[in-house]
Amino acid sequence: MIYKDVKIRSFAMALCFTAPFALAEIQQVSSGLSPNAAADLLFQLDTLQQEVQSLRGQLEEQGHELRLMKQSQRDRYIDLDKRISLLMSASVSEPKYISAPTPKTEQPIIQTPAKKVNALIASPLAPVSLQPPTEQSQQSYNDAYNLIRQRKFDEAEIAFTKFVNDFPNNSLTGNGYYWLGEVKLVQGKSREAIEAFSTVLQNFPGHSKEQDSLYKLGTVSDQLGDTVKAKSYLQDVIRRFPDSKAAKLSAGYLSKIK
Repeated sequence: MIYKDVKIRSFAMALCFTAPFALAEIQQVSSGLSPNAAADLLFQLDTLQQEVQSLRGQLEEQGHELRLMKQSQRDRYIDLDKRISLLMSASVSEPKYISAPTPKTEQPIIQTPAKKVNALIASPLAPVSLQPPTEQSQQSYNDAYNLIRQRKFDEAEIAFTKFVNDFPNNSLTGNGYYWLGEVKLVQGKSREAIEAFSTVLQNFPGHSKEQDSLYKLGTVSDQLGDTVKAKSYLQDVIRRFPDSKAAKLSAGYLSKIK
């Protein structure tokens, strides 16, 4: 693609520089040419000028697409950066919240936050029962999460991928898939991010990250051009979690979708 752009730009520049000289040369020699020959030269010059205009149009279109891609990538990074900053400034961070000690005799944790019971009732699936975090799984999660806070996104992707594979039924695994999706968004891997967010919904119904995953699925679907699916996800957030922050974000995003 880059090689093609370079060829187009080089050809366009060559035409731009040579066309004026060609016109001057035609004007100098036209007096010594037959009418048919002069007309043929003028026709060739007109064709060159049209090709230059066409190439300029292609360059402008490619430049516009490139600006849109850069803006989309920058928006994704800013969005994740804001989330990380909010978590870092919170009085109680997420890792500390989920790392509360759990007695060995306690029953498996069920991911059903008290404030979200009404919203979860509307979910088509009941919350799943998950094993509480062990010391090993908690440390693995914290290490991966800290890489995001340090903006080491490539390393964080590897760490979270390993975490969700090593601990598929842990109460932290839903969080792991959510942050894996966020990391992949920053890296421009939109379709892989959709897979990660979808896993939260499919494998961890009733999870505390369900509403955020739905919102992300809506925004990413819109960025990929699937407006119908995007609206469906965002409307689902508003319907099932009307009092949540994700619902407010979804309503704001919906208002911008054409």
